[in-house]
Amino acid sequence: MNEMFAWTFLGGRRVIKTISATAGNVVTDLSPGDGKRWLVLFGRITLTTDATVANRKISYYLRDGSGDTNFLGASNAIPENSTGVFNLHQHYEKSSNVGEGGEDHIGVGLILLEDSDQLRITISNGQAGDSYSGKIVVLEVDV
Repeated sequence: MNEMFAWTFLGGRRVIKTISATAGNVVTDLSPGDGKRWLVLFGRITLTTDATVANRKISYYLRDGSGDTNFLGASNAIPENSTGVFNLHQHYEKSSNVGEGGEDHIGVGLILLEDSDQLRITISNGQAGDSYSGKIVVLEVDV
């Protein structure tokens, strides 16, 4: 077998990062911390909106230790008094209203976070009365 194409298992362990009920106007930053590395495997965020008239979107960003931000993608609009779901997984395709219940999906390939890097979750036009929660699954490796 050609050594150039061999895959090496990173070791480490699967960790589920839980985002408990969070107000829609609050940003969530997930970070591996010093001496850790995460390979983001998949995730799911569910947003329930209040009666405030505004369309919201669930967005994923990558931030490095210096604060530079890269936009990964956003869900379709989620209107007032409704629930929307935005799934994160490893594909190179974004499709709307595909899957269970018309959920939005984004495939982003491999996401590797180290030390102070962050996976940021935001709600565009998020209101204090909105609530989002979910789980992000990572492979965590000590470095």
